[in-house]
Amino acid sequence: MSDQQLQSRQRVDTISPDDTPFAIRMRRIQAVSRNALDELLKSKTATIGAIMMIFLLSVCILTPILATHSPIKTNYRIRLEPASAEHYFGTDKFGRDIYSRVLWGGQRIVLISLAAVTFGLILGIPLGVFAGFFGGRFDAISMRFVDGLIAFPGLLLYLLIITVAREWKLEGFWNDLILVFALGVNTMPEIARLTRGTAMVESKREYVEAAHVVGEGSFYIALREILPNIISPLIVNATVRLGFIILIIAALSFLGLGTPPPTPDWGSDLNVARQHMETNPMIAVYPGLAICYSVLAFNLFGDGLRDILDPRTQDR
Repeated sequence: MSDQQLQSRQRVDTISPDDTPFAIRMRRIQAVSRNALDELLKSKTATIGAIMMIFLLSVCILTPILATHSPIKTNYRIRLEPASAEHYFGTDKFGRDIYSRVLWGGQRIVLISLAAVTFGLILGIPLGVFAGFFGGRFDAISMRFVDGLIAFPGLLLYLLIITVAREWKLEGFWNDLILVFALGVNTMPEIARLTRGTAMVESKREYVEAAHVVGEGSFYIALREILPNIISPLIVNATVRLGFIILIIAALSFLGLGTPPPTPDWGSDLNVARQHMETNPMIAVYPGLAICYSVLAFNLFGDGLRDILDPRTQDR
């Protein structure tokens, strides 16, 4: 542990008799946040990834302001125009503004990725914590279920769920919701297994035995004692998985399995641009760069977090 971290911990542990439990908790949160920020700034990989990720999320939030045209309005009189002051990235074969489609497509794909990872965490963390902590029959049954999901090919799972959604003629929001469900279910097994492994290690720590001696309930120990101590690898895994899910969404749309047109989507725009790669290759460059940038941002930030939160690197 570094001298700065030790000093911060000593400041937190110095508790005044007049401090309320809320004040003590807020001081601890502030100390942890300060240490995390210091470690983040020390890691060049995490800093670059954080800057790229903040920029990406800011653009997604400000898309309604930054977009200059409707992403779905067609105008065949200006189809396949090069970049200009009116259309920053030019237009596609339908006369739609590529710049606006890239912005709106980014907002949609990032939102779906965040929702899918969150859904996977909601499903996988409780299952993994309880399986690792309680063990026994519950662990055996739950992990066999997880193994079954892992053995089932992810692409077939997407195809099955998306086909059912199209049979029900779900469009727009409901189609995206089905996509979130499919991606979240496919993400859950890895999160559950990671959570189970770390929970099994933590369940043998002295503080867990002390909690049992004090008389705390099993569910309380699992959720309030063990879970906060295993959250670091879960955060790293979720951050890296965001980039992976963006690639999956783009690939599904490229294959025609994503949201039907004319909804802006990086994958479907790449598919449309294939027909004009020789005459106007820039149509494919912009959505392709957007995908690469997004995946790189989340991967760099996740790798930086892994180095920061890894206890083997903190003591160096």
